Amino acid sequence: MMTCHDNALDEALKSLGLIRFDPPAPKPGGLVHVFQILGELSHARLADIAEEYAAPGGVDFGFAEHREFNAFAQRSSKDVICIYSSTVRTMWSLCNAVMTIREIFPWIDDVDRLGENSAPPAKGELFFVQQTSAASGEIEPIRRKLATALFDVAMDFALMHEVGHLWNGHVDLLRQEIDPLPLREMRPGEAKGFDLAEAQALEFDADSFAAQKVFARAYRENQFKEFSEGLLKDHRLPLDGDHTATWYFTWFAIYAFFRLFDEACAAADLQKRPQPRAALRQACLLSTVAAVCDRQGWSKLTMPNWEVLATAAGLEAEGAICRLRRVALDANAFRSAWQGPAFDQIEAYLQSWDVLAPRLKLFKRGAMQAKSEPSSVTDA
Repeated sequence: MMTCHDNALDEALKSLGLIRFDPPAPKPGGLVHVFQILGELSHARLADIAEEYAAPGGVDFGFAEHREFNAFAQRSSKDVICIYSSTVRTMWSLCNAVMTIREIFPWIDDVDRLGENSAPPAKGELFFVQQTSAASGEIEPIRRKLATALFDVAMDFALMHEVGHLWNGHVDLLRQEIDPLPLREMRPGEAKGFDLAEAQALEFDADSFAAQKVFARAYRENQFKEFSEGLLKDHRLPLDGDHTATWYFTWFAIYAFFRLFDEACAAADLQKRPQPRAALRQACLLSTVAAVCDRQGWSKLTMPNWEVLATAAGLEAEGAICRLRRVALDANAFRSAWQGPAFDQIEAYLQSWDVLAPRLKLFKRGAMQAKSEPSSVTDA
């Protein structure tokens, strides 16, 4: 278990009145806490995408103990990335809870040999996972496996979003012009002297950065390929070779992450939202994903194909969350975000960008070349 603490993260936490969260030690029987595995994978992921992060002590990553669905990036003696503990707990809990709804992805239950063993871990052990070995020949319950993969993608998006704030110069711009304190994801409107529209444009830029990194990894690793046959039994989706299921579940995971963020903002009664609501936030990213996948030769899907995939995945994630929360699904409200509001929101971002771009030019770093990344929390 990681025990070494760098001072940069602790100093950032102290400035916000927070303390570091350290994962509990492993339990007998090979049970390891999700936070420990995620921390190790995050360090590996960061080391793989940038040479400066691969150097010893090149980046300080960790968790803060807090109830908010929040995170921040900071720059002092080194780059600092922190994810609040509630973000990890709620995302992991949701991914496992969704798998208890048998009407969600009913094709999973076609695997009769797994039966009820595919249910999530027993209550009280949810955050401790059994690290499996491919050499053992043990069959991993398919619902648990899918839950883990969805969580992995969602947290990768969260991590890459923070990297985007650092790499695209947002953190340095804010430190120089506005406030030396870390800018927290849920509360950019609290930065004194910083226009909320500009903060929202920076958040969208970080989202776009993260989406490109997450879909690049999805293309390379194709981590949901094994779920293709069952998924396509239940869904009429535009086919894209053996990546169809991976594109679909990547969108599902990202939307679920956005939806939990929305719930956290509502619970905090925020008057100044840093991001549009989940469906609109997803819709705004569609052109970024479609463009990069086409430019890099990762996909043959057209823009209308991508819209079908993304809306189908987002609507299924929305339906699953509504089912868990015992509230009615408003499909019309979901679909409306994909019409005029998406274009209006992007136009607002671009207007703010005309002001931000010249100021960011001095701080933006060079291109980042990804190589290979770990695939899921059970591989650590």
